[in-house]
Formats: sequence, structure tokens, C-alpha cells
Amino acid sequence: MDKTKTSKKQKTLPKKSMVINKIKFTKHDPSLIFKNQEAIKVALFEALFDGDKEAFVDILSGYVRAHNILEVGRRTGLSETVVYEAISENGNPSLDTLCKIMTSFKKAA
Repeated sequence: MDKTKTSKKQKTLPKKSMVINKIKFTKHDPSLIFKNQEAIKVALFEALFDGDKEAFVDILSGYVRAHNILEVGRRTGLSETVVYEAISENGNPSLDTLCKIMTSFKKAA
């Protein structure tokens, strides 16, 4: 079986911004919204107030993933597995687990 040839040429990363037809486009990083702790706190409160568990878990999942699951686990004293299960689609975290993850917000600042 022949070996597949690969290119030795390095790929260039896209520019941070570019102009096409006089319109400036910038690279978008969706994880940046999860770095704004005040916005996350408000969004989590609104999801709880509205009784929208799915939105709450989605927001919490985005926050945890943006701040690195291992780092959140280290700050909270929870294992990586517990954090993964808490933010999974079918996860049903205990109130104690949610409180520990939420307290990691103030430790991240």
C-alpha cells in the first residue's frame, strides 16, 4: 500500500480583519461573550427566572468550556467528570454542584 503524500507547505492563518468591497470584516471569537462574567450572570438569572433549564445549561456549558473545564474543576474542587456531567445535554447537576461552579465565577476574575 502506497503512502499518502502530504504537503510540506504550512497553512497560513486567516488575517484578523480584511476589507472586501469597502466592508471591513473582522474575525469573530464566540467564546469572548463567555469571558464577560456580568453578562453571563444576568443570562443565567434570566434563564432560571424563566424556568428554561435548557438555556441555563447551555449558558453554563459555554462558560465552563470558555474557561477550560479542568480549570473550573480545579477552582471548584470538583472532578473533571462531575463538571462534564453537569454541563452535558442530559446532565442533571445537584444544587451543590451548580453552586460550586457558580462560585468559580468570582475566582476567575
